[in-house]
Amino acid sequence: MKFIMKCTYFLQSHCRSCNLLDKSYTNTLLLKESELKKLFPQNNILFKPTVGLEHDATGSRSKAKFAVFSKDNELTFGFYHSDGTPRELEVCPLHAVGINSLLSGIRDILKKYKIIPYDLKTKTGELKYLLLSKSGESDSAEFLLRFVLRSKESLDRLKQSTADMQAMSSKIKVITANIQPIHQAIIEGDEEIVLSFESAIIHQFDEFKLALGARSFFQVTPQIAQLLYSAVADSVAIDLPSSLIDLYCGVGAFSFYASRHCPDVTGVEISKEAIDCAKRSVLTNKSKIDFYAMDVEEYLKKFPKKFEAVLVNPPRRGLNSCIIKMIESIAPQFIYYSSCNASSLARDFSELEPNYQIQSLQIFDMFPYTAHYETLMCLIRK
Repeated sequence: MKFIMKCTYFLQSHCRSCNLLDKSYTNTLLLKESELKKLFPQNNILFKPTVGLEHDATGSRSKAKFAVFSKDNELTFGFYHSDGTPRELEVCPLHAVGINSLLSGIRDILKKYKIIPYDLKTKTGELKYLLLSKSGESDSAEFLLRFVLRSKESLDRLKQSTADMQAMSSKIKVITANIQPIHQAIIEGDEEIVLSFESAIIHQFDEFKLALGARSFFQVTPQIAQLLYSAVADSVAIDLPSSLIDLYCGVGAFSFYASRHCPDVTGVEISKEAIDCAKRSVLTNKSKIDFYAMDVEEYLKKFPKKFEAVLVNPPRRGLNSCIIKMIESIAPQFIYYSSCNASSLARDFSELEPNYQIQSLQIFDMFPYTAHYETLMCLIRK
């Protein structure tokens, strides 16, 4: 793995988000492996081979987040530096093919409808962020556009502009407005307004068609995500649990892959939109999976059902002691834990360790050229 992603932003010290870009790709993986082994120094742990990209990272990320601001009187897409200054970032090589090329047309349409960028210093203007997602790399790939607004002042004009945006590219299937009125470093607010006819784009992963709405969590690097989901499915195929519950299931990707080898799968996620997408995918894929839009802790209190396997994919903060105790009360034979924060993963395992031992640990390089990575930990009851 000697390839390296070429990025003029990094070379010019304009953007350092990919802070390991000065190293070979192989060395970045070795650094991550070294960190994980320090967090899990126990003997006899099977560290499976790290799963990395098969080619350079160019075009590997299916989601882009742009701050929107005015630079030299021109609407510009980029990010805010740590000192608060805006910096252009319209040709980031990480972004999937088609994302960056949409920006010029979107800029022209926003100017046409007088949708003014938000100004951090004066606290004036409307458009704060543009968030773009793409569903895969095939010719049938679809785009989802989210416009984060300070208020609803420009909402009608933005709604009028959607026809122009979809005429610009037939692949733009979903357009939404998110209202975020607070003057803080918060990217999105609680209110999402769908402006297009469609409310979700479709990701094709192997045999599964998965719906993704505007506020639904989804892994940002599809090539690695597909391998992560398959790895869980392979573990389920070996362990053959008769029942499995997928906590923090999002739009249900893990659930669908687990259902290949488990006849009784349940998914729980607090986001109603994500569960609506998951239920839509159940119908599309003709699957038999039960999904519930509930807080994980609330669900486990209300439905103390026994499951032979538990799958968790929590936020970076990990689980809490209360949830860990409720998982232990289920007494699953197997636990599959996918984590984007190895430190919280190690902390949670320290609570599980009296009753569970690690079958395997494996890194999935979901965030190439950064210090972050996804880890899959497979546990078996002692």
